[in-house]
This record gives sequence, C-alpha cells and structure tokens, in this order.
Amino acid sequence: MDEDTKRAEERSELNRRFHTGDTEFSNKFFTPNTSTEELLKRIAAGEKEFADICLDDPNLSGINLAGANLTGAKLLSVNLSGANLEGANLSYAFLDGANLSGANLECANVAEASILGANLENANLRGTIGSFGHAHGAFYHNTIMPSGRIFVGPDWVEG
Repeated sequence: MDEDTKRAEERSELNRRFHTGDTEFSNKFFTPNTSTEELLKRIAAGEKEFADICLDDPNLSGINLAGANLTGAKLLSVNLSGANLEGANLSYAFLDGANLSGANLECANVAEASILGANLENANLRGTIGSFGHAHGAFYHNTIMPSGRIFVGPDWVEG
C-alpha cells in the first residue's frame, strides 16, 4: 500500500469513527507523543523527520521547520505564527485551528492537509504543492496565494 493510500484510509477511518461518536478513538489518535522541548532539541540537532508528530504545547511561534517532514502531523490549535515552513512536507497534516499568521509556507507540500478554522492572515503560500484537503472556516487576509497573487480579503472559506 502506498503512502497516499494509507493516509487517505487513515483519514477516512478517523472521520467514520468521529461521526459514529467514537471519541475514545479520536482522543487516542490525537494524544501528544512529543513534548515541545524534545522537538526543539531534535531541531537543534539538525533533524527534519517529524512525520505523525503530535505535540503537547501549542506554541511554536517563529519556529524554523524549513524542509521538515511533517506528514500526518497533529498540530491542532498550534501557534505557528511567523514560522518558517518553506519546503516542508505538511501533506495529510492536521492544522485545524492553527495560527499560521505571517508563516512562510512557500513551496510546502500541503496536499490533503486539514486547516479547518486556521488563521492564514499574512501567510505566504506561494508555490505550495497540492491543495488543502479540508479548509472550512480558514481565514485569509493579505495572504500570498500559491499563484503569487495577494488575496486581500478578509475572507473565511466556506464549504
């Protein structure tokens, strides 16, 4: 089974269990597995592999994760304001409720990443690869879009 198929099936199972009221499964799925302190030590050591990470602290403001692999990361309501995520792999990541204001996501892979209710004010999305999978309620204002066009807004994505 290839990675995309595996991730799609995982997302489908999560949605199915959520809609049937299986909160135990959802809570287990989003249980933190890494402290922010541990993450910072790994970054300082030059590590870039953080697939499926789930953090215990929502404040990563200004962090440099350029080129990092964050595939499937669970970063719910995390503060990534001013973060450098240039060229990062955020495919299938859960960024619901995240503050990405002023974040640089230039050339990042965002395929099927979920940004429900995320703040993308003043974010740079130029050259991003793929499309966000779930974006209902995401906020765009003075956001540089993948094409390089500045979306002045403000606007919340519906649907």
